[in-house]
Amino acid sequence: MTDQELMELKKLTNQLLELNEQAFLYFKEYSQEGKEADFFETVKPFADRVKDSIEIWLPKVSVWLAWEKPDYLHKQQIDQMIENFEVLSVHCFQKDTKKKRFIERYKSIEYTLSLVTFSDKTN
Repeated sequence: MTDQELMELKKLTNQLLELNEQAFLYFKEYSQEGKEADFFETVKPFADRVKDSIEIWLPKVSVWLAWEKPDYLHKQQIDQMIENFEVLSVHCFQKDTKKKRFIERYKSIEYTLSLVTFSDKTN
């Protein structure tokens, strides 16, 4: 991978970390405070933004995984993170979302993304 590709991967990974943080803020606002989120104005646009960002990020991180071959991160973890993120991007708006499970997903996403961001070769 070129330095430019690594910088792009780091940028996209940081964007996903920011979306994860935004999901946590939405969770606090809508799920914990009991507010009602409008599906078409808030929920769907956010979930679509997460999905679109992941679709751009996935091919780049897949190339990085093949190039870097990290001992601590594998394709299955990336796949699980994507699934968790897609669920989280909708559950953060639901009043009946269990706090413990939400926090576990949030931390898992953050951890997996941080493994990419803080890799020696992406710094």
